[in-house]
Amino acid sequence: MKKNELICTKQIIEKLNTYNIIKTFQNIEEVRKWNSNLNALQIKNILSLNIDPKLIKFDPELLINSDLLNTFDYIKRVEALVSIKNADGWYHLFDRMLNHDFLNSPKFYQDIEKLKKAQTAQTPLWIIGNKNFIDSPYHDEDFELLVTAKDSSENKSDDVLREVIATIVSNPDSIKSKYHKTDLATIIKYGSPAIQRPNTYPEHSISYLAINKVSLNDIYHLENMEILANNPEIGNYLYQVMTCQETIKKPFYRRIIEEMIEYKDNKYYAFMLCYYAVGYKEAKYAMSLKEYNIDFDIKAKYDFDEILRKIDEKINVIDSKCKEIVIHELTATKPIEQPKSVLKRIFGKK
Repeated sequence: MKKNELICTKQIIEKLNTYNIIKTFQNIEEVRKWNSNLNALQIKNILSLNIDPKLIKFDPELLINSDLLNTFDYIKRVEALVSIKNADGWYHLFDRMLNHDFLNSPKFYQDIEKLKKAQTAQTPLWIIGNKNFIDSPYHDEDFELLVTAKDSSENKSDDVLREVIATIVSNPDSIKSKYHKTDLATIIKYGSPAIQRPNTYPEHSISYLAINKVSLNDIYHLENMEILANNPEIGNYLYQVMTCQETIKKPFYRRIIEEMIEYKDNKYYAFMLCYYAVGYKEAKYAMSLKEYNIDFDIKAKYDFDEILRKIDEKINVIDSKCKEIVIHELTATKPIEQPKSVLKRIFGKK
């Protein structure tokens, strides 16, 4: 090793010690090996570090991230990271800002300033390096919404609302759909009572419907968002029907939803309508924990096949009657008698 290289290596090791980065290497040989692979720009950037080590709240190893070291404004970027003061408990997420997509984003500094406006940097850090979010045509307005949104409901669950917004604004299907902005407005309108945290199941709310690819291609998507938000009691069953690719093509699709809403207080019937529309496996999946044995309760009292037969009859009779009513209106024939209550015929209830 040449004298200049030895001096340079020594200076780099001193910087690693200053910022407590040396501990990330197992021994001095690893340091030398790593050092030998550095390019001129990276060496220059490391040696130019002069920020007070006490100000580094995130993992100091990030200072030698290879992508970050390859930037021409390295010191300015490190200063931007250090300026973030609302990340207590979330500094482990700072690596999200050092991926290739965000480091090359023309909005790198703008987004960090926006992130600093949030009550907490947690949810912005989740998605700040997400390519879908970075490239989104709604990026600026969505980021503003994320850092300023407040839950208007009595629950005041701002954290849940922010998590849902972060999920939607970084979801490629939502971003590409014509419903993106309207769906976010609907989320804000109804707040936490109509949504659920990401990665919680079964899906039963508008926060999941807003990112469901099947629903986003359904002409009834906006109507379904309103229906789901206003009928949380049976949201788990409604969601399954609204997101089944085969079901939304069926002629009885809207009738099933209307029937569910009309008799939403009867969970037995809601489950059976879901079963009829999407199948037993999917209906079973839709059950919440407190309803988990509902299918066994129904089996103990009723015949599944008979119930499904009567539901089929009910749905088809209604569809048939609707057609006949239309014909009646056009031909002025005698009014048609409406069918009896399905609950009375199926479960013996009025």
